[in-house]
Amino acid sequence: MRVALGRMPRQSELLAFLTSDPTSTSELYERVGYTTLTRLGLIPYPEFRQALAKLAAAGLAEHDTADDGSTVWWAAHELAQRRGARGFPCTGGAPSSAGRG
Repeated sequence: MRVALGRMPRQSELLAFLTSDPTSTSELYERVGYTTLTRLGLIPYPEFRQALAKLAAAGLAEHDTADDGSTVWWAAHELAQRRGARGFPCTGGAPSSAGRG
């Protein structure tokens, strides 16, 4: 199911912080920064994770569980351009649906 970004204003701003490099949830939280998190209403960590999950549900982000158990995220459009939408950068397999980061 794909969702138009216009219906997801908080999540669409988060998309700008995702790259093709898998990044943990906590690293993304720091990358986004307090000012932006405050403006988007995403200071509570669960709200931030939910916004990332909505990006993934919309097909705009991908996620997987890293070796250390954290959830890592990357931009789906970056992945598609870089690997033809078939490669998975963390484990060599398909991203799992159960994130714990």
